[in-house]
Amino acid sequence: MKRLVKIGYWVVLFFCSFVVLGTLLYFIPLVSDLASNLFMPLYIPLLVLILLFVAASAGFLVRKRVLKRAVTFGVSVLTLAAFIFISVFTVVNVNAQGEKISYLKLFKISSYRDVEEQVAYYTDQEGKNVDLSVFYTEDGTQNKPVIFYTHGGGWITGDRYDRLGTTKTFAQNGYVVVSADYDLSSEEINLYDFTEEQLLCAVKWMRENVKDFGGDIRRLYFVGDSAGGNLALELAYKINSGVYENYPQVKAVSVMYPVTDIRAFYENENLLTSMMCKKMARSYLGAIPKDAPVRYEQYNPANFIGSKTPPTLMTLGTSDSSVPPQATYHFAKVLSGIGVDNQVIKVPFANHVGDKPVNTFLGQAYVNNTLRWFEQNK
Repeated sequence: MKRLVKIGYWVVLFFCSFVVLGTLLYFIPLVSDLASNLFMPLYIPLLVLILLFVAASAGFLVRKRVLKRAVTFGVSVLTLAAFIFISVFTVVNVNAQGEKISYLKLFKISSYRDVEEQVAYYTDQEGKNVDLSVFYTEDGTQNKPVIFYTHGGGWITGDRYDRLGTTKTFAQNGYVVVSADYDLSSEEINLYDFTEEQLLCAVKWMRENVKDFGGDIRRLYFVGDSAGGNLALELAYKINSGVYENYPQVKAVSVMYPVTDIRAFYENENLLTSMMCKKMARSYLGAIPKDAPVRYEQYNPANFIGSKTPPTLMTLGTSDSSVPPQATYHFAKVLSGIGVDNQVIKVPFANHVGDKPVNTFLGQAYVNNTLRWFEQNK
């Protein structure tokens, strides 16, 4: 039994040290990718475990095998120091870019008991209803701003509940939030020429029904993450430019680690994620770039930037291994070059999907700055 405890101790210490130190070593491929993917979801228990390891290691120093215990203690202290550095650096850096985030909020247990949900179907496909959810609070307020959320998942997975904490947080802050399912692509069924049209049915449903929940469709904002960010940008830009007519104009957009360039997404050579990225892009567009170069260019939001493009906020983790941040930085330069108001919020060390749960650093940065961005663009 004692031997098992020792083995467990070393395994957990190694794991915690790998996650924290690996996240800090962002310049080492694969190691950083694996570590940063684990870092955010395990943030709070990691801190507790590391502190326990430091205390335990210190106690062992007075016993036999002093050198071994000293190494253990040193690794524990180094891991804790790295943990503190990452936390402080991230908070200071993000706060310098916009709205404040807080280390203490990582420990907050969010409650959404005041948020109501109404489920409705907005269209049907092959005899099956396609649903959306409306999240709102019964506070008697009318003419609330409206958020339309488009979920990610690489166009092949996910649903309208993917960012439930985020959507409900927006509802608690005075928005009526509509989150819609949509039919997913696969390697056999490629819906690149259908998905946007389907989501427009959800926008039409909002136009006709959101007032029943206290919403004002004239105060419309779009949000989305990853592939959902691509769809949110595409829809918003096309609606405002007149490609899609008779839809309410979008006041502003806020997306998280969006796919702004599907070719760049496909060509991601990250050892951990490249195969999945290629599968997602190929499933959505039905081909690889060399066989359908025009199609890969056609479904990028940069094609529809113009004088009516809504102000655009983009939030991402600098260690994103799935959606290359460089493509988003380039997209921001294109927006700026045409005079479109935009901002990129960079969260150090955060990886893709580092916003789960909503109170992680990336989650806080996205929610807080989105609320600020929409308030600035009423």
